[in-house]
Amino acid sequence: MEHSKYEAKTYTSYNNSLIERRFKVFLFLFRMGGIPLYMKSVSKLNAVYNVSLTVCFYITYFCVSVDTLINRHQLSLAMKNFRVFLAMVLFTWLHFSVR
Repeated sequence: MEHSKYEAKTYTSYNNSLIERRFKVFLFLFRMGGIPLYMKSVSKLNAVYNVSLTVCFYITYFCVSVDTLINRHQLSLAMKNFRVFLAMVLFTWLHFSVR
């Protein structure tokens, strides 16, 4: 098969007011979570924020998993930590999917 002469063009508007109006809350939450959706450029302050947020999240993720392993003989503490651990696993999956 030969390549076509015409390439498919995707038209993406970063300043689309319709998207901003409809998904204002979701875009705000994603941006606060460190995922810059529909932004042309990311400022240096936002980049530092993203890095610090990601580092803090994964440190907390590691600490919760270690605390779950340490308290595995105390069922009530282990179940509390395991619920937090499962929620963090879901957020990690969401983070990797959206990034």
